Amino acid sequence: MMGLDIRTAFLIIGLLYLLLPTVAWLVLAGQRTKQVALWCGGGLLVGGAAILVGSRESIPEWISISLTGSMFRISMLIRIQSLRLDLGVPWPWRWVILAELAMFLIFNSIHYGLHNDVLRAEFNSGVLAGLLFHLVLLAWRIGRDEQSRSAKWIASVYGLVATAILYRLFSLIRGSGFTNVLHEGMSSQTLALSLLLASIVGHFGYVGLALDRSMRRELKATAEKARDEENRRLGEMIAHLDRQRSLGELSASLGHELNQPLTAILTNAQVAKQGLQVGYFDNNQLGEFLDKIVHNTERAGHIIERIRGFIKPSVSRSMTVNLNRVICEVAELVLDEARRCKVTIILPSLSASVLVAGDPIQLSQIILNVLRNAIEAVTPMARREIQIVCSRVKSRAIVRIYDTGPGLTPELLAKAGTPFFTTKPNGLGLGISISQSIAVQHGGALTFANAQDGSGAIVELNLPAQ
Repeated sequence: MMGLDIRTAFLIIGLLYLLLPTVAWLVLAGQRTKQVALWCGGGLLVGGAAILVGSRESIPEWISISLTGSMFRISMLIRIQSLRLDLGVPWPWRWVILAELAMFLIFNSIHYGLHNDVLRAEFNSGVLAGLLFHLVLLAWRIGRDEQSRSAKWIASVYGLVATAILYRLFSLIRGSGFTNVLHEGMSSQTLALSLLLASIVGHFGYVGLALDRSMRRELKATAEKARDEENRRLGEMIAHLDRQRSLGELSASLGHELNQPLTAILTNAQVAKQGLQVGYFDNNQLGEFLDKIVHNTERAGHIIERIRGFIKPSVSRSMTVNLNRVICEVAELVLDEARRCKVTIILPSLSASVLVAGDPIQLSQIILNVLRNAIEAVTPMARREIQIVCSRVKSRAIVRIYDTGPGLTPELLAKAGTPFFTTKPNGLGLGISISQSIAVQHGGALTFANAQDGSGAIVELNLPAQ
């Protein structure tokens, strides 16, 4: 510190340690965390302590010695805690308080009890050097783990301060140093120079570290958002393929169901044509046949529309959906399969509306997967019955599907919904997994259980009601 006395140097250091933490706090307005608050607060304490050291000869001894010693130690402790929080290994705060209390009592016992200024200065230098080296190790670990040059700069500059304090400690032990740090000497000049560097490099290094972390968090959030979007897109694609597979397996039943209204249309048209040719029909009779043709045409159109809507690729959308209507429309898709297997499906009444917000096609997919599994489960049984109950319970819409099958084994209950787990010879193990994912996307859940009386399985779809 050529041309600058130690007192002036400590006053400048104090001002820098008051100014730069404030600047860091303002710069890091968007990244203010407990760690940032502790680091900046520790810097302010160092600034206040340095100014008190520079004003030592004009203030009471208990302030210039006892208070400044505590301020330096506390500043190191809370800065260490800041870095330990970053690493996820913070000290319990009671340990920090007890540690400072113990050091305060020892320091003041030496000063006021033993009246040994050299031992007091050696004790304080040793404690501060130990705390600083611990801070250096933490900063270096962060720099290594996060590949952060800023953290390594912090470690390096505070390593210099710790080394300067060690040099002062050795000078005191050899008897060549002064207990008053304001006395001109090599150890005091080295300490002042290292603190001056630390005030600048340490704070700008911490700002760089915090900004690096902020950038990494934003990059991570962007990557997660992109990954979630890709997962959602792939999920919709897989769900679409699952619907196609389901309808492919139901193609014979759907063909038969569609064949019924088309056959009725053809029959009614032929009868009406023959009646007109022979003059047998009057206008009322002709109107009745035309009404039947219109009815069956509409019925065939509804079937085709349901199949087309169910099988075409679609982007997830949210609208008000009547669950009872969805259940009845899906039941019509499997009705012919149920008749062929002699399964009775008891549906909820269409007169009651249970409304949810969601994608009707995706919700239909859940009901279709569960219904087809239930039909398969009850087919070997003597009693073949599936009952669907849809109700609103407080703020939830509940769909329960009961079957009279053999129930679910413990293994099935544990693994139900696990991707690629299936008990079917030709199954993919994706239907229930997809259905559970759809339920979660709608803010609900799809769960499985056995009836308490052992009469079969119960599948419950629980969704937020509108």
